[in-house]
Amino acid sequence: MNRKQRRAQQKKLSKPEEELSRKVVLFGKIPDACLICQKPFDKKDKNMVISWKVVVHSDTETVRLFCPKCVDETKEFIEENES
Repeated sequence: MNRKQRRAQQKKLSKPEEELSRKVVLFGKIPDACLICQKPFDKKDKNMVISWKVVVHSDTETVRLFCPKCVDETKEFIEENES
């Protein structure tokens, strides 16, 4: 394997690492409460972590958090107004 091939291989390997580090930084930006109802969010509660919805906008690095109740109400509102 020549030098050019080794560099190309290293470049391929570093891309996933960069993506992972970017996601870890965004994980640290998760808010402490629901965006709509301000219900507090406990990052250590496994049930909350599984049931709550996180929306990430990569281009602006914005992280939004929604509780299950607000997500359900929003879905119902959209379904009612679609008809």
